[in-house]
Amino acid sequence: MLTKKIFCCSILLLFSTIILSQERMNKLANQKSLYLKQHSTNPVDWMPWGSEALDLAKQENKLVLISVGYSSCHWCHVMEEETFSNSEVAEVMNSNFINIKVDREERPDVDELYMKSLVLMTGSGGWPMNIIALPDGSPIWGGTYLPKTNWMSVLVQIDELFKKRFNDVQDYANKLKKGLQQENMIQVKLESEELFEKIKETSSSSFEFTDKLNGGLKTSQKFHLPSMLNFFLRAGYQFEEKKYHNHVNLTLKNIAFGGINDHVGGGLHRYTVDSIWHVPHFEKMLYDNAQMLSVFSKAYKSNNDLLYKDQLEKIFNFIERDLTSSENLIYSSISAITEINNKKVEGDFYVWNKNEIKNTLKDNYEIFSEYFNINEFGYWEKDKYILKREKDNSYFTKKFKISNDKLEKILSKSLIDLNVIREKRVKPEIDKKVITSWNALTVIGLNDAFEATGDKKYLKMALEITEAIEDNLIDDKLNIKRSLSISDEKIQFLEDYSYLISAYLGLYQSTFDYEWIEKAEALTNKSIEIFSVSDSSFFKFSSDQSLLFTGNFIDLRDGVIPSANSIMSNNLFMLSHYTGNRDYLNKGDLMIKSALNKIMSEPLDYMNWLNVALSYSKNFYEIVVTGKDAYKMSDEIKSRYLPNVLIAASKKDSKEYLLNNRYVKGENLIYVCVNNSCKFPVNKVTEALKILND
Repeated sequence: MLTKKIFCCSILLLFSTIILSQERMNKLANQKSLYLKQHSTNPVDWMPWGSEALDLAKQENKLVLISVGYSSCHWCHVMEEETFSNSEVAEVMNSNFINIKVDREERPDVDELYMKSLVLMTGSGGWPMNIIALPDGSPIWGGTYLPKTNWMSVLVQIDELFKKRFNDVQDYANKLKKGLQQENMIQVKLESEELFEKIKETSSSSFEFTDKLNGGLKTSQKFHLPSMLNFFLRAGYQFEEKKYHNHVNLTLKNIAFGGINDHVGGGLHRYTVDSIWHVPHFEKMLYDNAQMLSVFSKAYKSNNDLLYKDQLEKIFNFIERDLTSSENLIYSSISAITEINNKKVEGDFYVWNKNEIKNTLKDNYEIFSEYFNINEFGYWEKDKYILKREKDNSYFTKKFKISNDKLEKILSKSLIDLNVIREKRVKPEIDKKVITSWNALTVIGLNDAFEATGDKKYLKMALEITEAIEDNLIDDKLNIKRSLSISDEKIQFLEDYSYLISAYLGLYQSTFDYEWIEKAEALTNKSIEIFSVSDSSFFKFSSDQSLLFTGNFIDLRDGVIPSANSIMSNNLFMLSHYTGNRDYLNKGDLMIKSALNKIMSEPLDYMNWLNVALSYSKNFYEIVVTGKDAYKMSDEIKSRYLPNVLIAASKKDSKEYLLNNRYVKGENLIYVCVNNSCKFPVNKVTEALKILND
């Protein structure tokens, strides 16, 4: 009987625990986003972004608390654990606010708009981003990570202001909203030569902000900044400025050598917390690795440095091994955090204890430890080391009196041995969210890697990803879904369209299959239909902005990824050349002219715009190759760094715009054209390249 009672009590206790657990689940429980699900058991009454939450705020006349982050964000995890899991905090938040959680990767419109608000209010931004807004969504306070006590104090003060000094709060919100309104863009009309010189001047002034010792910018933290690297690589070529190329090479070498690079498993971390590229914030983002595929590819074309080719291989292997789904779509990120014994530890998966390395590598330890600085230079904290190179291979071959092949074999075996050990560790969580624009960025990077190396594995993966995007994320009417997990499937984002169009254009140059141009043109026309704004030369951020507190939201700044508008301006330029459609050219040119004042006054925030503007200035070339050896000759041209060139090629007669009347049976011909004028065709690549350099 006693045993039966104990059993019944145990069952009741189990059911009570389940019921209490279910009661604690908030409205994020059914969301597909990993980041939102990570907050689904918080005692805070979180709601997803949408009309339900915003309507409730208006009905109850409550302030809205909008908290934005992403699953791989370290400080987002810290604030969730310390603050949002606390019942005392939850009571204050639930009583006085309508609380909304936003995954910034699924709702870039919400993130970008409120981030601009945060920067206006505080001068800086970051994640987690916490915004307190009026019931209509107009922001009145913003901040990032705050400890629990500080957070509680902010909540009480802002709520009191709202209730006792509403007119002052409303006035502040109106002023902030006015500051956010799109500035009037004054068209600057310059002749191509003038525009070229203006960009040249701007490149020189922006170069003053670069770190001549370590690469990158003069900052206490180091980010990859692919838009900046791409621009200075191109500026060095077109302005014949060796210092720009030197800076790009310095930066890329330090990224490849640094702790920001996962030497054991491949792939790049998001940024470093120091100025020497050593100690990373350990999360890995797809958009960084995708873009750096492009940068390393272009740099390899420029100088054939095998270090860059090696980095392409390692980033590719990382993406293929750790981020690729069974459907050939690419996951968004890997967290910096590993969870060990219910404790969240940052970077634990990636760092090393000296004895662990010594016991694993044995006879190879001496060379490896010096090569990767298992010493004071490579020390991080708590007897842990982060691998970081400092010297070239030649230093070690001389010191240890071995060949370069022998050195490479020792290092390769050592890294493989360490990876075997590392694979036994608790792994950081992968966010298996699939984002269309980031997958398109990956296609672009793989295209560039194929052109630079000729290795068909890059093209194969690019084509597989593209096919998967088309099968899973685009419908018959060319409506593109942001991701597979987004709850609002009706909203479209310019970013997804512009990057995919760019990927299609790249695929044409990789395959010379004109179907890619047709697909790019169809998506461009769809973009114009969805995102055009009657009183602006630019495209709006998203298709449905009814829930945003401002009017048509247009974003121009190039951030960690380029502005969708700058990408669209480039797409229009390229399509105008491939199709002969002058409307595309005129529309893209108007975008450049309208953005030019901002580009020139704040160049570090408009680096991709500067790159695109160079195409609209003087001397952009079309190279058309026809004949039996057309593809072979085109591949030879593509393997060189020629940033102001596009290529069209065909082995047979074609009616397509650039190829029409260019084919002559039995001959291989290369036409070099600029400003609608073509030189007399030549039949050797060297002769065509000479025309480019004249």
